Amino acid sequence: MKTPRILLGLALVFLLFTGCESAPPEDAVLASFTAVTLDGGSFTEEDIQSKDVTIINVWATFCGPCLEEMPDLAAYAKTLPDNVQLITVCADYAGDADPVRKILQQAGYDGVTLISGDGDMAALVGSIQAVPTTVLIDGEGRLSGSPIVGGQPDLAVAFNKAVNQALKEQGKAELSGE
Repeated sequence: MKTPRILLGLALVFLLFTGCESAPPEDAVLASFTAVTLDGGSFTEEDIQSKDVTIINVWATFCGPCLEEMPDLAAYAKTLPDNVQLITVCADYAGDADPVRKILQQAGYDGVTLISGDGDMAALVGSIQAVPTTVLIDGEGRLSGSPIVGGQPDLAVAFNKAVNQALKEQGKAELSGE
């Protein structure tokens, strides 16, 4: 019965490299949580409330598309205005920060990376079924728009479109250069 194992293995490899549809609940709200950052700090709902839009990219160290898009995420994060932030969540953090730091450093990402969390953050991350998945959260902690699943051919264009929609829904000025 090697054929079923081979097929299962091929299916898993396919999912790891192409992602699959995942969708947090449309009514997801980040109203109460505490998360630990890679550098040992904390990140809470207050950090979400301090921005008009928070872009949350959930990734894993084993995920090819995640690693491939990380330099684009790093570059994109550096272009954002003060009212928009991009953070990452390493979904497979297992207590050893070195591999995670190495990936982020090689990509040039120097922003906030969450490695664990409780409350609403744990529920949100737990609802994501594939990596990479990116969700946008407004300043009140509500999910804005649809998740962006998998690597994007032009990450900046896809993210700007989503961020501008979130800002427009709030009556805020949109980003330029979409």
